[in-house]
Amino acid sequence: MATPAGLTLSGVDLFVLAALGGGALALAWRAARARREGISDYVLAGRTLTLPAFVATLVPSFFGGTLGVGEYAWRYGVSNWLVQGAPYYLFAVLYAVWLVPRVRAGGGLTIPDQLEAAYGRGAAVLGAVLVFLLASPADEFLMLGTLVHWASGRPLGLCVALVAVLAVVTLWRGGLRADVGANRLETVVMYAGFAVVLPFGLKAAGGLGGLAAALPPSHLDWTGGQPVSALAGWWLIALWTFVDPGFHQRVLAAKDESTARTGILCSVALWALFDAMTTTAGLLARARLPELAEPLAAYPALAEAVLPPVLKGVFIAGVAASTLAATASTTLLAAVSLGRDGLGRAWRVPAEREEAWTRAALAAAALLGGALALALPSVVALWYTVGSCVIPGLLVPLVSATSERLRVGPRAGLASSLAGVGGASAAWALGSGLPFGWGLAASLAVWIPARFLKKV
Repeated sequence: MATPAGLTLSGVDLFVLAALGGGALALAWRAARARREGISDYVLAGRTLTLPAFVATLVPSFFGGTLGVGEYAWRYGVSNWLVQGAPYYLFAVLYAVWLVPRVRAGGGLTIPDQLEAAYGRGAAVLGAVLVFLLASPADEFLMLGTLVHWASGRPLGLCVALVAVLAVVTLWRGGLRADVGANRLETVVMYAGFAVVLPFGLKAAGGLGGLAAALPPSHLDWTGGQPVSALAGWWLIALWTFVDPGFHQRVLAAKDESTARTGILCSVALWALFDAMTTTAGLLARARLPELAEPLAAYPALAEAVLPPVLKGVFIAGVAASTLAATASTTLLAAVSLGRDGLGRAWRVPAEREEAWTRAALAAAALLGGALALALPSVVALWYTVGSCVIPGLLVPLVSATSERLRVGPRAGLASSLAGVGGASAAWALGSGLPFGWGLAASLAVWIPARFLKKV
């Protein structure tokens, strides 16, 4: 069957893809049997994650944007590693060394809990809104929905809706436990898929020498032909790591501090390996398909060009696996932010009702994520826009909340958050090339003087 992306899938290929989705769902439901009642178990899996489980859930869920990586590597070459890999490794290591003990000592279940403990309810409600935007599953819905669209030929809107329903069904009963159960399969499949395509792609390109000769010179340059300001913007966005709700959730879900720290360091090594595989695949796609009309389709188009049936299905499943993991993760995080941390906190919902509110919010988070995915159909645009405008509103307040020495007064904490998101959004609306920088400067402009007037 020929799909809109030019991808021809055999019945066996489609079976492999269906097996991934069905297997992930079955493992999620099986894991959900172990859950206990209460919001802590639903959000943090009872704080019982062992090192293998921690790595298996953090690696695919934080990587999530596989199709977007293919798009970026096809457009800009090896600079993909510089902007989508290296800064995240650096900030993840810093998180492991510096923030892990502080996050675990802070108590609570979520980022808004820490903000409330430090700066009060107003800062926590605003934080919930920002975390909801940051955790929105829009980009994952777009990527996975696009893959389903290419595999089935069905309308994109319908495919995005099906992905949203799958995420809600996966999570409904078990929360994070269900997510982790599915992640065990997804981690293996994502590496297996790219391990399949690279030998075929390199053989078709004539080895590494042939690949280098077929690429534009800019694709072997670390800048990718981009201005320094664009690279700086992506490095600033990588500060996302410090405020990423998935990182925060899994660090609190680990059975102890050592598990969380070691798990992050192991994940960094695995991300570096996967980035090497995905960047190489993106370069192979550019060399083989220099006139590709839709760069988001770089990986499926490469599969069509170099892989036989069955192995083609394995590779497409590998592309889908990490995105499938991130889809469930972000949907859960968005639901927690909307149901428990946002509306639940604003309306003072009692603790025994928090799980019910979070479950109800799963459908709302999926609906809003799907609408955003269809309204802004570019993965890279979603990453850059949301990261640039939202992170400056969380970064300074959250990092300062983890240390008594860095904290300011409650009103200043809230003002610093408002200034960060307001400054970045205004700069983005005015067409600034670096909205993140303006937002961070605005947030610091409030926090720095307030730091010396602690009671403000």
